[in-house]
Amino acid sequence: MISNILSRWGLFPVVAILVLIAATDSAAQKFDEAYSDWPVQLKINGRIVIDNGVSDWGNSKQLLVSIARDNSVVFFHRGDDGSANPLAEALMESIGDEGYFQSRSFTTLPITELKETFLWASVVVIQSRQEQGADLASLLKLKPQIDEFLARGQTLVVDTAIARLLGKVVTSTGTEGTTGLNLVPDSILQCDFDEQKVSKERLLAVVTNHPRTVGIGLPRGVILLFAGRKITCYGSGPITFVLAGCDHSPPRIESLNPESPRRIGTPETLVDLTELRRDAIDRTLKPFPPAEPETPFVDSGTLIIVGGGGSPPGLMNRFVEFAGGVENARLVYIPCVEEDNASWDVGPVPAWKRMGVKHVAIMHTKDRQRANTDEQFLDPLTEATGIWFGGGRQWNLADSYYGTKAHQLMKEVLHRGGVVGGSSAGASIQARYLARATPIGNTRIMAPGYERGGLGFISGVAIDQHFSQRGRQKDMTQLMSRYPQLLGIGLDEATAIIVQKSKADVIGKGRVFFYDRNRPVEADQPDYIALPSDSSYDLAGRSVLVDGTPAPEKDKTEGKPE
Repeated sequence: MISNILSRWGLFPVVAILVLIAATDSAAQKFDEAYSDWPVQLKINGRIVIDNGVSDWGNSKQLLVSIARDNSVVFFHRGDDGSANPLAEALMESIGDEGYFQSRSFTTLPITELKETFLWASVVVIQSRQEQGADLASLLKLKPQIDEFLARGQTLVVDTAIARLLGKVVTSTGTEGTTGLNLVPDSILQCDFDEQKVSKERLLAVVTNHPRTVGIGLPRGVILLFAGRKITCYGSGPITFVLAGCDHSPPRIESLNPESPRRIGTPETLVDLTELRRDAIDRTLKPFPPAEPETPFVDSGTLIIVGGGGSPPGLMNRFVEFAGGVENARLVYIPCVEEDNASWDVGPVPAWKRMGVKHVAIMHTKDRQRANTDEQFLDPLTEATGIWFGGGRQWNLADSYYGTKAHQLMKEVLHRGGVVGGSSAGASIQARYLARATPIGNTRIMAPGYERGGLGFISGVAIDQHFSQRGRQKDMTQLMSRYPQLLGIGLDEATAIIVQKSKADVIGKGRVFFYDRNRPVEADQPDYIALPSDSSYDLAGRSVLVDGTPAPEKDKTEGKPE
C-alpha cells in the first residue's frame, strides 16, 4: 500500500504519508451531527413589541406608525377604559385614514370572541397591569390563535405583566419557574432588571437552572421589538442578555443599546435571538472545536472551495467533469439566502444548462423539518453526483441543513465519489468549523453558537474567503490564537483549492493563505504561508508540496559588459 501511495504522491514527505494512512481510517465522511439539538423555529414570523413601563410614546412615533398605519388595531385592556391609555392614544394618532381602532375589555370578553379577534386583526395590544397567574391561564387557551396570528406576519403588543409570560419559562421568585407561552422561543424575560449586580446574579441563577434558555433583562422605560429573529430596543435601555456558564465556557453577559437617529440597524443596536439560542445549546454539549480535531482528509470524492468574487477560468467545467460529465452529471444547486423562496435561474444553473448538463435541480428551504423529513424535497440528493453551494451568509445554510437528513445525504454524495463545491459562503460551509457566521454584520470571524455549524465535508480546518480583498489576515490570526489546533485557510477572490484526499491544489488569480500554529510564529514575519496558482499543499501534513511562486526575474543588465 505504501509503495502505491509513493508512486501516486511522490512529492509527499514521509510524515505526511503516515498521517494520510491514519486519516484514511479515522476521517471518512461520517454523519454525527444531531438534528434534535438545534432550533426548529428559527424566527418569529410576525412582530412582538414589549412596552416595559413606557410613559411617553412621543419619541417612538416612527415605530408606532410602522405598526399601526392603515391597519386594524384591537386594544385589549383590563377593566378601565383603554382609550385613556397613553399607548392607545399614540396608536390612534398613528393609524391614518385607512386604519381601524377598537378598544375592548380583556376580562369580560368571551373566549370565542377573543379567539376570533386574532383571526382578523392586524395588530393586537394586550395590557394587563396585574400579576401573571390568571393571565397565563387565559393566554394558554389562546395560544394556537396567537401562533397563527404571528405566523401571518401580524404584530402583538404587550405590557410588562404580559411580557413576563412570553418566554419558555416564567419566573417570579426563585429559579424553578413554570412553562410559559414560548412566543419568544427558548427565552426567560425578567422585566424589572436594573443593571445592578443583584439583578444579573438573579437572572444568571435562573438560566443556570434552565441552561438551554436565553435570559433577557429589561429595565423599566424601554420598548423591546422582536421582528423575525432580530431584537431592537428603544427608550432608556440597555437590554441585558445572559447565558449560563459551563465547564468549558464562562457565563455570557452582553448588553444591547437603544436605537437612536445616529445608530439605526447597526451591530450595536441589534441582537440575533437565534444566535443566542444556539450558543445556549452549544454550552450544554461537548467543547467545540475539540482539542484534537480530526485530520483534514477527504476519504473519497472532491471538494472545490472558492474564495468568492468569481471563479477561476474553466473551474465550472472541471466541476461538471468531476460529477460525471455533461451526460451523466446529476447536479444540485443550493443557494444561500435568507428569503423563503429562491429563483431557478440563479448561481451556476444557467451555465450548467448552457454546457448541456441534462439533470439539474435547485434545493432551497428555511424549514428544518422539511429538510429532515420531506422525501420529495430530498429526492435530488439521493442520486446527485455534484452539489454546489452559493454565496451569501453561511449561517443560513447552517440553520436550514445542519444535522438534517439533507445534510446526511449531502455527505453521502461525497462519500460515493461525487464532488461538492461552493464559493464565498459556500466555501466556509464546507468545513466542520464554521468561520464568520454571525448573523449581525460580517466583521466577526468567530460567532459563538454558529461555530458548530459547518457541514463538515472536511474536518480540522477553518475557511475564510474574500481574504486579501477585505483585509481578513488579522481576523484569521485572531481565530488561530483562539483555536491553534485548527488549520486556517484564507482564499482570495477568484481563487480556489481543489481538494482530493489531503492534497489541496491552488488555482486562480490570487493566493491561498495557510495558517499553521504547529509552526513557530516569528516576530516581524507573516504567520502564514501564501501560495499562488499552480501550488499544492498537504492539509494533513501541513506542508507545501509545490510552491508555484514565480522565481524573481534576473537583472537584465546582469552579465553585460560595462
